[in-house]
Amino acid sequence: MKNKRASAWLLSIVLVFTVILSACSGGNNEAGNGKESAGGDASPSPSASAPASESASQPASEENREPVTLKFISWKDSYNELYALFHEKYPWITIEQIPVNGQPIMEIIATLEAAGTPADVTEIDQDLISFDQNGLVDDLTPYIEKDLILQDVTFPDGFFDTMTYNNKKLAVPMVDVPMWILVNKDLLAKNGLEMPPNDWTYDDFRDIAKKLTNPDAGEYGLTTQPEFQMRLLSTKAIADGHAANLQYMNEDLTQSVMNSPDVINDVKWLQEFVTKDGSLLSNAAATEQGDVTRDFINGKTGFAIGGDWVLPNLKKNANFEWDVLPFPKGKVSQPGYTIYGPLALLAGSKHKEEAFLWLSFQFTKEAQKWKIDQGANASVIDDELTAYYEQTPMWQGKNIAAVQLAKENAKIQPGVTIPGWGEYNWNNIMNDIIFGEGDINEIIPQTEAWNKKTLELRATLK
Repeated sequence: MKNKRASAWLLSIVLVFTVILSACSGGNNEAGNGKESAGGDASPSPSASAPASESASQPASEENREPVTLKFISWKDSYNELYALFHEKYPWITIEQIPVNGQPIMEIIATLEAAGTPADVTEIDQDLISFDQNGLVDDLTPYIEKDLILQDVTFPDGFFDTMTYNNKKLAVPMVDVPMWILVNKDLLAKNGLEMPPNDWTYDDFRDIAKKLTNPDAGEYGLTTQPEFQMRLLSTKAIADGHAANLQYMNEDLTQSVMNSPDVINDVKWLQEFVTKDGSLLSNAAATEQGDVTRDFINGKTGFAIGGDWVLPNLKKNANFEWDVLPFPKGKVSQPGYTIYGPLALLAGSKHKEEAFLWLSFQFTKEAQKWKIDQGANASVIDDELTAYYEQTPMWQGKNIAAVQLAKENAKIQPGVTIPGWGEYNWNNIMNDIIFGEGDINEIIPQTEAWNKKTLELRATLK
């Protein structure tokens, strides 16, 4: 019954879009998913993964194997080397990437299903609950329980928490996307400052940002980027004991504490970088100055927030010395920030055994080392992989200890299995308050309304 409902739903989606496309022939409407990053590239849609011991790897014999091509829906066009590593391990399986190109992934799944060429695995572009409720993804629990690779690795605490709902493991991370504070070391030296230690504090962060600010030279402590409220602000709330999870969520991810007095004071703290310190420009002021401060690679700002997606551009094009630091230390802890992007096995796949091999392959050492080479985190606990950070060309000459510390302390961005997450206005309201003229008093009623809504939705879900 589940497959019939899913097929009917998928067919209805295709018919709806056929009507829309017919009515709008000649139009071209592309939805962009990226955002401006510290290094000048668009942030990736997140994804995540993890390694395994070589002895536990499953056999890869070609004997009596029919060739299989897996259709993999993904944003990334940079996985070709990873596909080759997978094919080397499982020579009868080839990966065919189905690009997203700004199209909602549910539409892509529906189109391929209706054409009789269903996709096998996919990255996820919205909440996993919707995919589960529509019967589009398989519960991975039975696959994981018998997989030799996954049974032989050690996962961090809470590894599956953000991708489990109603006791079903709906996805695994494709890539563990880490974040750090990017540092302009030349600007530090120009102002007589040394590189801060890895156990620096939020007070250090603010003090140094003020010392780097010289409006006459067009230089400022912080890059004008939304990531400071998106990533740093809710991380600081955890570091100071004001929230249990990122995006101001409580311990069991059922309610937001964004409306608490302590979190509101955290918001005021970052707002003062703009209104009092002058070390962070508002959106209007940044535009007035030609948008130079919006991009860390211009060399005019001291700190930015970046992840693996900014590294290639920085390594190739930055004309100043840069490095990374972990997020600062708060009153009770020093958490970092990471994104797990879901990788799911589609219920309509005709090659589920082979498709799950692609999922479990993400946790082999060869896959994990390749991802570390790209600037991502290892997704499992393994001494060999921890040591590999010091060997990879990606981090030669940089603050490797900061990269390792950021990995060890990382908190995982929640959301994909929280009911009504798309209606939780934590991002836009903070952007308006920090970088615009938003009313801080709106936090309380908006948070109260969402807390009520998410509980109601949770009660209706089976």
